[in-house]
Amino acid sequence: MTRQILQIFRGSGLRSRIGRRHLVWSAAIGVGFAIAYNAALPLAISTSDARATMEGMLNAWSGGKSRIDGEPQVRFWPEPELILPATTIESNEPNPRPLAHIGRITASFSLLGVLRGEQALNDIRFVDPVVTIERAADGTVNWKRPHWLSVTETTSEEDTPFGDITIENGRIRILDRTAGNGLDINIPAISGTVKWPSFAERISAQLSTTIGGEAIDWALICDQPLALFAGGNASLRTSLTSTPLTFSFEGIGNLSMYPFASGHLQASAPSLSALLAWYRGDSSGVLPAGAFSIDAMVATGEKTLKLDQLQLTVGGATATGVLDVAFPVSDTPRIEGTLAFDSIDLNGLSLPTVTPTGANGPEWRMAENLAGGWRADVRLSSQEVLVGPLHLTDVAAGIMINGNRASLDIGDSTYANGILSGRLVLSDKGLEHGGRLQMSLKDADFATVLNSFGLRGPTPSGRGTLNLDLATDRAVWATSAADLSGRLTFSLTNGSLAGFDANAFVDLIRRGEFFSLSQASAGVFDFQAAEIDASFGGGVARLNRANIAGPSGSMSVTGVIPYRTGSLALAGTLESTATIDQPLRFFVGGSWPNAVISPLSVLVEPQ
Repeated sequence: MTRQILQIFRGSGLRSRIGRRHLVWSAAIGVGFAIAYNAALPLAISTSDARATMEGMLNAWSGGKSRIDGEPQVRFWPEPELILPATTIESNEPNPRPLAHIGRITASFSLLGVLRGEQALNDIRFVDPVVTIERAADGTVNWKRPHWLSVTETTSEEDTPFGDITIENGRIRILDRTAGNGLDINIPAISGTVKWPSFAERISAQLSTTIGGEAIDWALICDQPLALFAGGNASLRTSLTSTPLTFSFEGIGNLSMYPFASGHLQASAPSLSALLAWYRGDSSGVLPAGAFSIDAMVATGEKTLKLDQLQLTVGGATATGVLDVAFPVSDTPRIEGTLAFDSIDLNGLSLPTVTPTGANGPEWRMAENLAGGWRADVRLSSQEVLVGPLHLTDVAAGIMINGNRASLDIGDSTYANGILSGRLVLSDKGLEHGGRLQMSLKDADFATVLNSFGLRGPTPSGRGTLNLDLATDRAVWATSAADLSGRLTFSLTNGSLAGFDANAFVDLIRRGEFFSLSQASAGVFDFQAAEIDASFGGGVARLNRANIAGPSGSMSVTGVIPYRTGSLALAGTLESTATIDQPLRFFVGGSWPNAVISPLSVLVEPQ
């Protein structure tokens, strides 16, 4: 019977008609619920309450007073969302100052929470916010300490002071109106997120922007954010990543009146010149193009900074050491410490030519501020130093800066198997007034010295001592050899003069004709002592004394060498076993090493 009823039911089409009716009714009921939903929820949600809730949150966060212009909007699809128009936040004082302006605020909320009478907003998004940090002419700052920073112990874990905030196209303006500053920094196009679920939980921030055409990413993670913002110590990690500069810090820090940090610091720049060009906004080359990096344990005090376990790389030079930096309240900042390099290759650095056009030139001002704005006492050491033709080893030096006076002292180094020491002092009147170089090379192999400088012609070999004292009153960057003045003394013992045949020299003089020095270059003149004393000035070296004495004779030369033109004007005397009764006198002209010798008889006797 049942089977028959089912067959009749299938055959009659009744099932399909009932199914269609059920679908229609279901759809109608759904539409009715949707209409009721959209009609009822706006009645359950008060936009004025939403406005008051958001203004209260902004007031609590900023410590100021907020004002939302226009009428808030509520949207329920695809999810419940509150949209608030332009918002202004001002300082809460008799004469309000602007703190921030937000183009638009959106936030999601829970429907169940609304129906229960809760006004919790989540996933807040700030669109086109502009934050202004200003120090007025009287030194006061527009931002004040918000109330929530002083309620750490009474705040429960259920409090959600921030939640998740997304920032779109933000901007920070930093203004300093105090006398002598006039600072105006504008950081545009800031986007990212700030997540802070509750006072007791971790805060994390990921923000990005573009400055000077370079993309910059900044990150912060702090497990005790309330302590950090309240001026207490908190563990944190922060980093800044960009093409010209990378920076990171992990350790303990605070944001009190005297910020403190203790932890691991790393910073690097692939090119110092590119970093400066990005910072200044132009491509003027003042620093070398070499890479720079620093890795250290850092600790700061009220007015101090200490870099311990320091690893420093500048160009191809790597150093380790310790640096202490102090910023006294009523004194010049100073830096002290030691740096030990493995190698310093100054020839490998592409040092720019600094040629300021005047006292207002940016390069001149930068160098002057560096020399005059700091005091420094830094001890340097290096296994080797390459500078020009000099190859120094086991170098111990120091840099001293005190006001406008700056000096580089080489206390000890090895060069040409001798001991090299020296001092370079800049004028205390400023870099444009030049400086002084003093150098002493003792017990060195001067064959190696002269060969390293590529000196051609007769060259002495032997061990000896060289003292050099040079000065200039012209700007360092504009000084040439003709602008130098000073003195040189040089002495050798038990050596030889290569490329000089004394016997051939005597024979050529006795002929009474002009001849080239190269015609007497096929021998060696041994000596027991050689002494040279020369002075410099006005582009001319005056050879006060040049004496060479050996077992087979002696030679002395005096005169001038106008090195601006490379010419020679010297008078000499040669005494040997063959000329002991009548020393030979001669004149040296031409240019080195192609000197022309004129016997004195040719110059004073008629032919």
